[in-house]
Amino acid sequence: MKRVILSLTFLFCVPAFAGDAGCGLGSVIIQKNSKGLQLLAMTTNSFLFTQPLGITSGTSGCSSSGLVMADKEVQYFVEINQEELSREMAQGHGEKLAALAQMKGCRNDLSQKAFGAFTQSSYSKILPTADTSAVDMVQNLNRELSDQGELAHMCHGS
Repeated sequence: MKRVILSLTFLFCVPAFAGDAGCGLGSVIIQKNSKGLQLLAMTTNSFLFTQPLGITSGTSGCSSSGLVMADKEVQYFVEINQEELSREMAQGHGEKLAALAQMKGCRNDLSQKAFGAFTQSSYSKILPTADTSAVDMVQNLNRELSDQGELAHMCHGS
């Protein structure tokens, strides 16, 4: 009996924290955002096992484009383009730097120019040595970027 109560509590509490049913067949069929219908969508996803299948296959409204994926994309981009990026950061402009700025949320010309100026002025903190790894470069960039309130406001999602 305790297992049943615990299972039901888990089933009914998870949607309260998630805010909606997530992805899966239930979310595709039931799109209205009321508590009762979202609970029904979540229950459908759980009992028909469509959410795990959708996450694995990228179907039923499930995708891997969340925050973790965005961080991994930035990391991969920096690893592939580290040499060009370090040169363009020192200059404050360039094609690879503009692409990185866009990945960090700087979508318009003004915010991309501000991002370029920021990387140029913070170059010695982002790349303290010539052999700074790509991982350290991204960590340093994120740390320095977190102190830039106005730039973070211009580049949503930075």
